[in-house]
Amino acid sequence: MSWFKIFSRKSKASHSAASVAPSVSDATAKAAVEAALEVAPAADPLVENGLPKIAIITGASRPGSVNKSVAEWVAAQVAGRSDADFELVDIADFKLPLLDEAYPAAYQNYQNPVTKAWSAKISEFDGFLFVVHEYNHTAGPVLVNALSYLNVEFNNKAAGFVSYGSMGGARAVEHLRESLSELQVAHVRNQVMFSLFDDFENFSEFKPTEQNAGTLTPMVDQLVSWTKGFATVR
Repeated sequence: MSWFKIFSRKSKASHSAASVAPSVSDATAKAAVEAALEVAPAADPLVENGLPKIAIITGASRPGSVNKSVAEWVAAQVAGRSDADFELVDIADFKLPLLDEAYPAAYQNYQNPVTKAWSAKISEFDGFLFVVHEYNHTAGPVLVNALSYLNVEFNNKAAGFVSYGSMGGARAVEHLRESLSELQVAHVRNQVMFSLFDDFENFSEFKPTEQNAGTLTPMVDQLVSWTKGFATVR
């Protein structure tokens, strides 16, 4: 709903002002609104208040998973960027049980301390980079469960993906995009996909090929741009 606010602000303001009775005060207000829209575009709070903050979120917590090593590689690759601040957020640290909140997440009526901690952490960020593995042709259950705990905390923010699996994690991300759309998260088109056969030694040690590793920067470029843009929607 609010995704289109940034694109329709000018037309809505003009239509609203034109439909009001033309009193002196209304005419003055209309002129002020039109002048502001023409002369000064809406301020980007991230430009004024600092760099966007993007979470690199792990997608697995089971012992022996390579997920965190991939996430750590991503964090190392983006550490030198000057257009955003990145933080690695390990889902395993929050020890979220199978969703057990009594109220729908949109109400934000959280009962459990672990949910409140998860909510507070996600609320810190302007965008997200999910490290996703494919499990049973979809995203891993730990990540799906973690997303199910929250709603508003994700709204009107942007997300990108680094995935891996026998098919590069493509099917996992396709399903994840559907869930994120319901959470009002804008997901960038560019995607980083690593193959278990080509980018992992013995299916366990992450050693990305140059070609696949090279797709990270274009995705992050797009993610940072979208993250900044959606700050004006919020």
